[in-house]
Amino acid sequence: MNFKTIKTDQYDNKVLVTIIEKRIYLGITDIFREEMIRVTESKMKELVINLENVAVMNSAGLGVLIMVRDIINKEKGRIKLSNLQPLMLDIFSRMRLDTLFEIYKTTDEALAG
Repeated sequence: MNFKTIKTDQYDNKVLVTIIEKRIYLGITDIFREEMIRVTESKMKELVINLENVAVMNSAGLGVLIMVRDIINKEKGRIKLSNLQPLMLDIFSRMRLDTLFEIYKTTDEALAG
């Protein structure tokens, strides 16, 4: 699939989504939401989202991640986040989103875990 804000790779029953945008905000958020919904339609058992490129994400972008988490959980799957930048880690901690997601330092750890 061709996407504007993300890149996807398949690893057995896992899908790796790498967010390629540096900033998820304003007009990009709608595109990001649509693309992430398309990814969840594949009914994978595990989704790993690599945030290494993401410097900042607005509340709507965070809402997309929560929506995707809810979709994956409903299907009895797992969602993992990897490579969060320090600012993003701080945001997740302050908003207590780190209690909703499995967060890994590296994508390799997330794929292995």
